[in-house]
Amino acid sequence: MKKEINVANQPWLGFSRIIQITVDGIRYRLFRASVTVAVIAVAVAFLMNILSESLIKRSVARDTRDRIHEMRLILDWSSRLTTPGNPESVLREVARSTPGGPIYQEVAGMAGLDEATMTAFHQKCSQGNSYLDFFANLDYAKRRNLIHTATGIGIFRRLQTPNGMEQFTKSLADIHSIRFTTSLDDLNTFLTDWGKLQVQLQAVVAARAKAVAQIRQQLAGKPITDALADATGSFGDTVRQAGFVFDGETVAPLVASQAQAELDVKRLQESMDSNACKQLIAQRANVLPADVNVIMMWKYLGNAKFATRYLERMKQENEKAIAYEQKMKNAPPKAEGETKATIDDTEQGTRLNVAGLVPERLVELAEARDMQASLLRAERLTVGAGLGFMGLGERLAWLLFVSLLVCGIGIANAMLMTVTERFTEIATLKCLGALDGFIMLMFVLESSFLGVVGGVIGAILGALIGLSRMLAAFGLNFAGAIPATDIVVAVFASVAMGMLLAGIAAVLPSFKAARLAPMEAMRIE
Repeated sequence: MKKEINVANQPWLGFSRIIQITVDGIRYRLFRASVTVAVIAVAVAFLMNILSESLIKRSVARDTRDRIHEMRLILDWSSRLTTPGNPESVLREVARSTPGGPIYQEVAGMAGLDEATMTAFHQKCSQGNSYLDFFANLDYAKRRNLIHTATGIGIFRRLQTPNGMEQFTKSLADIHSIRFTTSLDDLNTFLTDWGKLQVQLQAVVAARAKAVAQIRQQLAGKPITDALADATGSFGDTVRQAGFVFDGETVAPLVASQAQAELDVKRLQESMDSNACKQLIAQRANVLPADVNVIMMWKYLGNAKFATRYLERMKQENEKAIAYEQKMKNAPPKAEGETKATIDDTEQGTRLNVAGLVPERLVELAEARDMQASLLRAERLTVGAGLGFMGLGERLAWLLFVSLLVCGIGIANAMLMTVTERFTEIATLKCLGALDGFIMLMFVLESSFLGVVGGVIGAILGALIGLSRMLAAFGLNFAGAIPATDIVVAVFASVAMGMLLAGIAAVLPSFKAARLAPMEAMRIE
């Protein structure tokens, strides 16, 4: 009689039990686990450092552009009110304007364009600007092959000629690394309308020239900066009457403030003509008066006490100059036939304009100068920020790829060493009935746990390093531009990336461990 044998499925341990066994294994091999955690932490810290640097640079770049634009408002308006520009500058200006914005409304009003005509004009300018940007971004050799030596809107005139278009189309087909912004049909359509567009651009330039002449007549030889200091008053009304869109509530106060600041800066820099003021700075800097310069003056004016002393010295010099002029006027001639007064030249001071200046204003101007220097430096440091893969830029994107590769290789190596050291343990577990899936899951979970711990340590460390480096590079003036929310999201993303990389890197070693035969594992020393 044959006995029936029922082969039941191998029992599977519960997930909580698997986690417990995995945690016990980590505690038993704490040193090896610490090494793996260190590898993950270093890789994730490198990753987080790159991410935080990219996020901060991108945020600082946006903040810097806005603040520099606001800082240069006085320069923009000084230029607009004194020079009408040329067709190319008008084309670029209109292309970069937003429909309904100040420039858009100003051009439409000055040139007398209705809404439909202005919309078409704006579209054509945007298309022409994209073509100009395309050619401007090419290197010299490629640009010469395409358009020879033509520059600016002269490119369109060259492309309108048969020889110019033939050279362009032939070279564009031969140079496979160049991808034109639009189709050739669109370019031909634009070139067909270029004559009409050029007439409209000339009309805008002529209208601006008329408005500039009106402003110049109102100035009557007065410097534009002096006039803009009254931007909130009668001169602002004159600018608007000339046809410029000059907002009296937002733009005019800023322009007036910046114009007044320029005038105050000029007055302070003129104080360097006074030997007494130079001597005060020389005493503070412990140098000879001949070695004193404007940079030293602005450096020390940031201190309220020194600013107070400096302003007092300026007032003394001004009073001394006024008194000297009065004595020269009232003093009798030195001798018969001579017109020079008998006043000692050492009593002569330097005439300085100190009207309206207070110590707080000097400190404010010095701090504003430092801020301008910081903004310009930040602008140089953030060139290219926000471009490339994920806004990292080409260099940082490759560094990110390398960091991920190093992280994955390091974790895979650490887990492979862990499997090699535990052949006997794996064999014992298999003899006790552990399935291949259990062995594999145990190693993947162990690696994932180590990835979480290493990811947290590395993300925090990388964020701190990145913040420290960026604050050292940009200064505390840009602390408000740090994207705190983005940094926190990047920290969680880095932790998740560390855990994911650790889990993926452990798949191959854990698969190798799961496929070991018990007898084969027992034979390995």
